Amino acid sequence: MANKNTKKVAETPKEKDTKKKADKKKKTIKEVVKNIKKSANSKKNDTKLKAFEDKPNLSRLVLVVVVVDIGVSKSVEKLLQNLGSSMQFTHNGRGTASKEILNVLGVVDNSKGVVNAVINEERWEDIKNELSIFFAASKKNRGIAFTIPFSSVVGVRIYKYLSQTI
Repeated sequence: MANKNTKKVAETPKEKDTKKKADKKKKTIKEVVKNIKKSANSKKNDTKLKAFEDKPNLSRLVLVVVVVDIGVSKSVEKLLQNLGSSMQFTHNGRGTASKEILNVLGVVDNSKGVVNAVINEERWEDIKNELSIFFAASKKNRGIAFTIPFSSVVGVRIYKYLSQTI
């Protein structure tokens, strides 16, 4: 048990200064939290601010897949980049035809380059036309192209990067 008659020890100037600083920090933190809450409430009440998803000019994204001979995959990548793709990825593939059929057709190498690119859906018609011209330009430029629509993208920054609206 503590004795009632014990006297409180006087604080040193250093202790008083430390206590004042701690109290000041508490007040500053409370003020910052208060300002953040005010700011959040004012943004909720502000009718001029719209969520990015509510903007009318958002266009859907699609994944373009182009399967070509491995030797021309770099050309297809450059073509897609010039037509507005922010990202291209190429990986190796192999055709599914048997060796007998390849021999009959005279195909020596059946390794393919699969080029994937993300574009705005609105640009697909232009890209399709350019790929048709590219495929018709030479016999070695043959392949197929198709799109797969995105159902959603997680994050506004990712969407802005992929759609080149940053």
